[in-house]
Amino acid sequence: MNRVALHRRRFLRLVGASALTYPFLRGVPSYAQASGTSPIYLVLLFSANGCIRYRWGAQGAPPTSLAPTATSVTTGPLQFRPTLSAFASAGPTGADLTKYVTVLDGLFNKAGDAGTHETGMSALWTGLVPGIGSQASPGPSIDQVIASQLNTGTPYSSIAMVVQSSADFSQSRSVDNRMIYDLNGNWVDPIATTPAGTIAKLFPTTMMGSSAASGPNKTMFIRQQVWNHVNADLTRLQSRLCTEDRQQLQNLQALWNTILNQLQAAAAQAAMCTPPSAGDAGAAGDAGGAAGTDPFPLYAQMMPNILAMTLACNLTRVASLQYSQALSPVTFSWLGSSQTQTHHIYSHQTPSFPGALFSGLEPLPTVADIYDEASNVSSLYPQQLMDIESWYAQQIANLAYTFSQVGVGGGSSLLDQSLICWGSEIDMGAAHNHDDTPFVLIGGAGGKLKCTATNGLLVRFPLNLGGYSQNNNQIGIRCHNDLLVTIANIMGVSTTQLQAGYGSNWSGFNSLVNGPINDILAT
Repeated sequence: MNRVALHRRRFLRLVGASALTYPFLRGVPSYAQASGTSPIYLVLLFSANGCIRYRWGAQGAPPTSLAPTATSVTTGPLQFRPTLSAFASAGPTGADLTKYVTVLDGLFNKAGDAGTHETGMSALWTGLVPGIGSQASPGPSIDQVIASQLNTGTPYSSIAMVVQSSADFSQSRSVDNRMIYDLNGNWVDPIATTPAGTIAKLFPTTMMGSSAASGPNKTMFIRQQVWNHVNADLTRLQSRLCTEDRQQLQNLQALWNTILNQLQAAAAQAAMCTPPSAGDAGAAGDAGGAAGTDPFPLYAQMMPNILAMTLACNLTRVASLQYSQALSPVTFSWLGSSQTQTHHIYSHQTPSFPGALFSGLEPLPTVADIYDEASNVSSLYPQQLMDIESWYAQQIANLAYTFSQVGVGGGSSLLDQSLICWGSEIDMGAAHNHDDTPFVLIGGAGGKLKCTATNGLLVRFPLNLGGYSQNNNQIGIRCHNDLLVTIANIMGVSTTQLQAGYGSNWSGFNSLVNGPINDILAT
């Protein structure tokens, strides 16, 4: 046994941790920092159907011409376009998280560029060409490669989570509904499909009675007794800790109680609903619900809290959270009565790029047409799609806010120590293109990202708009594999380690690599 393991065991014994409180004590600085370093946490986020290009991102200086040019970098404070404006006023307090945001504009998911959502999702985190009609990626996703090269001593090398709708295709694995692949190219399933199931898997000792019982009252009674005992123990342990450890344990206790309150509210909602019929592919569990009742918005509130708790308790350093799936079939009825179609359908009620989007504009679109909010294109998009995209951005901003409220020692928050990468399987829905795939980085990554020092960062990579034609619509120049390499480097994984993790798939991945994106890195 190494000295770090001995240090951790001694710490837990001295403070009197029990099986119920052990996961929480893992997250206090005296335990988590036994190795002498502050960890960086990686989170991959997914939402479906791309973006409305002119509403997405941030305002800033565009490239100086239509031909390939040097990267354009705009430092903050960023002026967000409507879709990402939630980051300037996040959470219940309206916190400004601008300094934690890096917007990447113009990265080409070339590996997935086959004109489909499915290939875009398969290649999103793998950077590997899946092949048209393929039912699996040919190799691993970047999170699994990184996790395989880290020696963190955490209970899980990585954890995959999902916010699943009752409309999602949950009964079978496919390139539509899986985004994470192991080192052998096999699908990685979410740890569970509901918040209660996720908590029961990650914190089993604190979820006693989580299995089905003769009735909900018995189950909830047992859970409540266990939760009360956990809270009492956590309060008792605080007197045995130093100030920094005590504050962190209080943070974890508050977050845990928030999750429990949400689980209880979900159970109460489910009790008032009629269970789905056998023909409904709905997600059984917390919110279940009658026909037309989708637990998706409730799950979207709960899963970020569970994710934050999972990282703060040091259960893993690498995680992912997938909202719905490619070609998302969710109907966002909670956003208003006008929401009668699925997200995927609304994403196709838009112009294709760039021909239909700029029909009547000759010659080809100017830089201003692409990068500025132009009144002559706003009417070409349904309001429902704008509302859906704003809703997703709000969920991600709320996730970031939650991370910012969890201390991890040394005056840093979980957001300070996290590298959160948010992407989608496609650029613009109707165009089915991937050459300007939307990516946003959120967090400070332990001081390794430039955004925190510049109050936000916008990095634009040139698009070869002058080379567009009906027979060749690939206008992206820099591939998103460079982003995946950059993420690995930030997590401390070298190119040599990447090559070892990708194995026989390395040449395919590396063929689309130009190098790390140094523009986003702190000097």
